[in-house]
Amino acid sequence: MLRADASLGSGNFVDLCLALNPAKEVEFLQLDKPVNYGDGVPVRAFSLATLQQYRAALADWYLGQGVGRGDVVAVCVEDGIAPFLHYLALTSLGAAIALINPAMPAEVGAAYMSENGFDTLVADTHTQATSAFVQHWRASNAGRLVDASRAALRRDAHLPAWWPVAPEDSTLVMLSHTSGTTGIPKAVRFEHRQFFMGKRARIGRFAEGPDERLLTALPQSHSAAISHLETAVLHGIPTYVMGTQEGDAVRAAIRAFRPTTVVAFPKTYMQLVEGGVGAREFDSVRRWFSMGDAAHQSHTRRLLVGAPESRFIDAFGSSELGMALFRCESTAAALAPQRAIGRPVDIAVAKILDPVTGREVAPGQRGLLAVRAPTITSGYWQQPERTAGAWQGGYFLTGDVAYCEDGIFYQIDREVDVVETAAGRLYTLQLEEVAQQVEGVCDVAVVGVGGGTADDPALLALVLPDRHAGDPASVADGVLEALLAECGAVLPERGVAVAIVRSLAFLPVGATGKVLKRLLRDSAGSLLRQAFDGAAGTRDVLYVARGSAARV
Repeated sequence: MLRADASLGSGNFVDLCLALNPAKEVEFLQLDKPVNYGDGVPVRAFSLATLQQYRAALADWYLGQGVGRGDVVAVCVEDGIAPFLHYLALTSLGAAIALINPAMPAEVGAAYMSENGFDTLVADTHTQATSAFVQHWRASNAGRLVDASRAALRRDAHLPAWWPVAPEDSTLVMLSHTSGTTGIPKAVRFEHRQFFMGKRARIGRFAEGPDERLLTALPQSHSAAISHLETAVLHGIPTYVMGTQEGDAVRAAIRAFRPTTVVAFPKTYMQLVEGGVGAREFDSVRRWFSMGDAAHQSHTRRLLVGAPESRFIDAFGSSELGMALFRCESTAAALAPQRAIGRPVDIAVAKILDPVTGREVAPGQRGLLAVRAPTITSGYWQQPERTAGAWQGGYFLTGDVAYCEDGIFYQIDREVDVVETAAGRLYTLQLEEVAQQVEGVCDVAVVGVGGGTADDPALLALVLPDRHAGDPASVADGVLEALLAECGAVLPERGVAVAIVRSLAFLPVGATGKVLKRLLRDSAGSLLRQAFDGAAGTRDVLYVARGSAARV
């Protein structure tokens, strides 16, 4: 019945579920950290009825703040269920939410607020205490800060007779920021019908059986997290909502909750692998969904050891695409090829375009990934020129360099991260795959080195070794040998450097955890020179190898 309702979308799905669901009081959303009403009573699980009660209480509070139909409200609250609750409340008023990840760097967040004309930020006690962005906003007096933690949320909220608003297809429900790999994050528009199209296609099909249990370890302010929670509500799937993406916490949650499906970004899966994966450690899991960029094959292979009968599903997408528009599956017996993102889903069409001519290239030739689908955003908030520039010949340009062979698409780099040399182009994601095949390697970030001295290498690989990898020098030498074998025709031996690091945590990352290679590129040469000089600030670097030169 839900799928047949043409009015169903992201702005009213809760109301239609309430009208049809006979089990409104059954708790199905479990939280790793409770939320509180105004009376201080903690809520650790939500039924559909409880969700509606909290939605109404927050909507009542937002009305008291002067929020109305058509408004856009910037919100940065504690990771977990809170972003979803604010999303439900604001959309019920006909307003839209601009969710901001609390991990967004302070100055980047301030620039994002300014660029998009947001002069008010809704935060809570947690983000005021822990988010550098929220603290910067409060200290700078750039605009108003509203503390949602002070809201006297009532269980018996009294709302106007018109509540909730009946949305139109084009009603804006959310602005979701991109990861910031190309600069200041962009505010992507999500509308009632467009954002829901991916969920509509999965109604009645997402759950693989009556025992389905979902664990979401995504940043809950991300559009992918909102999308999966909408899916959980539509199906009434028992779901564990996490407020952290850290590997050890996710490992403990999988053991305790025993999900059949886990959804996370590649970084979380890498951290699970970093901690070691025991045979059948995750035996309840049937599906792993990896959102965003393609996961590295070595991480997929190791993770599947913990659930040998499971499938690892690379669900490639971006904020702008509105949903994962490519799908690629791996099993323990049949790993997908390195960098494969698979085939487009049934509602999408993809091409590889020549970056100069804009024409479709021949199979196997590298170019720009371009996609057409009804789920793709209508544009960037108040940026018509940037929106127009993202399209070519009716296809959206994702910003990825890719190729297609036998109908399978492969993502080999972000366009902004490609390393240009006199002898040709080097693709950093592809080189990371090469490095990760070396024994003792857990994770790698490969970046071009720019703006340094003439003696600086053109390419730097920052390598996180396995916890029990042994001698850093042997790992570094193995990675150096593998990279030189891959790109020796383009770079001289001295053109590649490998640094073994204690952690990748010191690298600049965006709000969603992606390494910002555009920033790392500018500091890479200095990092290497300091490491060779034994500077105290390079204690994160254990060993550097470069041609015949090396230093602990």
